[in-house]
Formats: sequence, structure tokens, C-alpha cells
Amino acid sequence: MRVIKVLNNSLVLALDAQGRETILMGKGIGFHKAAGYQFGTEEVEKVFVLKDRSISRSIIRLAAEIDSVYFEIVKNIIDYAIEEFQMKLLDHIYLSLTDHLAFAVRRVKEGIVVPNFYTLDMQRFNPNEFQVGRYALQQVKEQIGVELPEDEAGNIAFHFINAQVDHPYNEKNRKISELTEDVLNIVKYYYQLVYDEESVTYSRYVTHVRLFAQRLVSGQQLPEDSSHLLYDQVAQACTSEFSCVERVEMFVKERFGVGLTNQETMYLALHIHRILEEGSKRG
Repeated sequence: MRVIKVLNNSLVLALDAQGRETILMGKGIGFHKAAGYQFGTEEVEKVFVLKDRSISRSIIRLAAEIDSVYFEIVKNIIDYAIEEFQMKLLDHIYLSLTDHLAFAVRRVKEGIVVPNFYTLDMQRFNPNEFQVGRYALQQVKEQIGVELPEDEAGNIAFHFINAQVDHPYNEKNRKISELTEDVLNIVKYYYQLVYDEESVTYSRYVTHVRLFAQRLVSGQQLPEDSSHLLYDQVAQACTSEFSCVERVEMFVKERFGVGLTNQETMYLALHIHRILEEGSKRG
């Protein structure tokens, strides 16, 4: 396999023997390598054949934004899930979990903690995936020195549930996926947006909307924040986004018979705000 471009110490863009574009993954695989270098099979730990150009571009963008250590951590976590629990996983988890972990670490460093109110259910009904989540927290602490909250194990577990082809959670996943798509479309048509589906901001936005949908389907929204201080500040700064969330809430009331808590409203508005900001930068 011939190197086209070194993305970081853990990722390399290459061409295989059939001339197909691939991503090669391995600890230190990009160190002191240059375009034209020929890899032997023993040097490569993981190969992605990139049939979808958008996935290729997403990985390249993510590699430019995120330290290579996150890719190494994620590979360790996925290897653990496969070896310990024989999970059959779709390749997209390498991308989504890397972005999720980097974002989670950044939140902790900034002192932002978002509680996961379905951690106990996750631990009870999906013990294997939850154990993988705990292993992930251990890896982050050992390799980066950041201690993620225990609730984060539940969020990580969801990535492994979603990435399994044959997981029994699939019926609930179907409902979650439908609701996620509905919310994305409400926002899309409210603003007449064209989503940049290759961007990292879009990936984070979709992840939040999916978690939002999971909480609604599970009947476990984020609770009301009695202080209202942060909510009032965001509401004042994001009046348009809050109006859009009102449309989402109307849809949710029709589907589930409940309104949204102030925390759900605020976080969804913030993610919509980031998507709009990115759209304005693209011009």
C-alpha cells in the first residue's frame, strides 16, 4: 500500500494494490512516513476501504482537528469490544467515537458536565456495552490524564449499540432514528438549510439530536433547571433558535404528549446556533 498523505501519527491516506483509496490505522503508523512510502501488511493494524468519498473527507478533516492519541484510544476500545464481547461493529464507529471522546474531554476541561439520566438503565439492560464504556473511561484517564464522569460510559455505550448490526436494541433504535430524522428536517426546513454533512460541526449536531431523541423515546428528558440563569442568557442571545425549538416541541407534543424541559430546549437551541454559525461562515 502506497502512502498518498500522512494525516497524523495514527492515520495515513493510501492506495491499495487495486488502486482504491484507503485509510490505514495503527499506533505510530504515520511517524516519519512520506508520500510514496510502501507499507507492508505487517505494519498496518486496520484498513478502511473508502467506498464513500464523504467518509474519506470526514476522516481527513477530523484528523486535522483532533490529536492522534484519540484515534489510538478508540482503536484500543474497539479492539476490546471485539475481543471481549465478540461485537460485530460497523466501521463508522471509528469516526463517531473519536469525535465523541475528543468533545467529551474538551467539555470536562472547560468544566461543563452534562448528566446522563439513563446510565442505570444502560448498565442494567446493556451490561456489555456499558463495560466497554467503562473501559473507555479508563483508557482516557491512562493516556490523556483526564477523568471523564461515570455517566459518560453510558453515552459511549450508545455508540456501540448503534454500531452493531445485530443488536436486539434495533427496534428502539428504529424509533430513535426516525425521530432524529424528523427533528433534523424540522430545523432544515425552518431555516431552509443545506447541511454540510461532511463537517465535524454537523456530526456533533446529529449526535446531540440523536441523544435528544433517545431520551424522548426512553421517557427520560434532562430535568428542569430551577435556577434558569443560563437558560435566560441563552434564550436572550438565541431568540431565532428558540423559535425553531418551539416548532420541534409542537411536533414532540403531538408524538409523545409531553413538552420539553428547559434544559432540553436550551441545549438543542445551542446546537442549532452552532450549525447556523457554520452555515454563515460558508456563506
